[in-house]
Amino acid sequence: MNNVSQFIVLADEPIDTISPYLHGHFAEHLGELIYPGIYVGAASPIPNTAGIRNDVVEALKSLGTSVLRWPGGCFADMYHWRDGIGPVASRKKRVNVHWGMADETNHFGTHEFIAFCRAIGAEPYFAGNLGSAPPAELQEWIEYCNFAGASDLANERRANGSADPFNVRFWGIGNENWGCGGHMTPEQYAGEYSRYQTFAFSYPGAPVTKVACGPNGSNWAWTERFFETLAPGSRPAGFAAHYYAGTSGTATEYSQTQWLELLARGVSMEGIVTGHRAIMDEYDPERKVKLYLDEWGTWHPVETGKPKGGLYQQNTIRDACLAGLTLDIFHNHADKVFMANIAQLINVLQSLLLVEEDKCIKTPTFHVFDLYKTHKGGTAIRTESTSEVITFGEGAAQHCNGCYRDNRFPGLRQVQGSASLREKTLCVTLVNSHPTQAAEVEIVIPNASLVSAEITTLATPDIHDHNTFENPGNVILGAAKPATGSRIVLPPASVSRVVGELS
Repeated sequence: MNNVSQFIVLADEPIDTISPYLHGHFAEHLGELIYPGIYVGAASPIPNTAGIRNDVVEALKSLGTSVLRWPGGCFADMYHWRDGIGPVASRKKRVNVHWGMADETNHFGTHEFIAFCRAIGAEPYFAGNLGSAPPAELQEWIEYCNFAGASDLANERRANGSADPFNVRFWGIGNENWGCGGHMTPEQYAGEYSRYQTFAFSYPGAPVTKVACGPNGSNWAWTERFFETLAPGSRPAGFAAHYYAGTSGTATEYSQTQWLELLARGVSMEGIVTGHRAIMDEYDPERKVKLYLDEWGTWHPVETGKPKGGLYQQNTIRDACLAGLTLDIFHNHADKVFMANIAQLINVLQSLLLVEEDKCIKTPTFHVFDLYKTHKGGTAIRTESTSEVITFGEGAAQHCNGCYRDNRFPGLRQVQGSASLREKTLCVTLVNSHPTQAAEVEIVIPNASLVSAEITTLATPDIHDHNTFENPGNVILGAAKPATGSRIVLPPASVSRVVGELS
């Protein structure tokens, strides 16, 4: 074991409230996420409520899921909302052109999505079609969902089973319009955004939060040119960036070097957040426009035997560590980022759940969200780690440097984390990123001490470990244990939470 490092918690230096929306999720019509991940139909032998899987609902309810983005992704800019309302049997069948030319039955549409959100306790976040639909289509969707009066669209919603409006607050105006959403320049998109947002009306009792398409990773020019071009009076409430971390190897087969490479790419998220927020501050010094990261996570090759267009991948303790590192970054920059949505919810990319027929299992990433939920709504406080840097990215060095506007990636420390305070209750989360070495850490709280503390850890003997349908409990949270004194030992390749009272 290396020398003891310190994790310094500066309890008198608050950052901002940790928005529950930082622990958000994303569900796209892609691969096996919606069908059968969420929706199996009312006639299915799999236990369901109006076609929505009961096992999935029960798993996600336990997380206190804050917000769920839908229906895409690339799918959003090909989605026509009227295809997904009315009697299920008469809905139009479409082709999912972005994801393997798969059949799209539209059996899971607006009403089903709202029912699912309500079942798991999440707030809905809709991604509207800017790429292939006119502004009137977005305007009518919002009216259908949110108007409480007696318009034809509101009455159609009532006829389809929802007497009360849905009051959907978050509306994305397009998705990845630099790519699959239209291959636009920032100037083109700024013009289109200004036009579309004009018709995204707030109705009485249902204010709309308009979210613009932000950059892909470290595309600083997109952010600069969008805000430079944006028409007066068109400023969005949110600006949504995307960032994925990938590496060589597969989801379950990788070397220790590849382990470190992926986690280095993961912590480069900090450069994405600080870089784009700094550019936004030049145009919006009062920070009225919130920064979102509404797609993030790991992206590995598709698992053998699964359709290439379905993006199905397994999920190991390596993905869990990346999730912990990323959530810690969001907490440490709670003053800069408002919402984040991991991609994606079930069976796709860095998912929380995997389902197969009537089985539903929790991934290591699910357990990180479970571990970290204590932070939600607390006040993030500044921390410092004296732990040594264990990699500057190896094969990803150029990528990692490029995620920072000054091209200086500070490196991946062995132990990184975040802390939050709710009255006298302190929550500290820590990731030991080293694949083979434990870390002894002293939690230092100037002018205070931590009492009645407990530590809960997600760890496993093998850095390739993951959960399967045959062995769903291979990687799970350990039992909470007393954390006596200020020193703790973190197993290699682990994610931990320490909770106690300040005295």
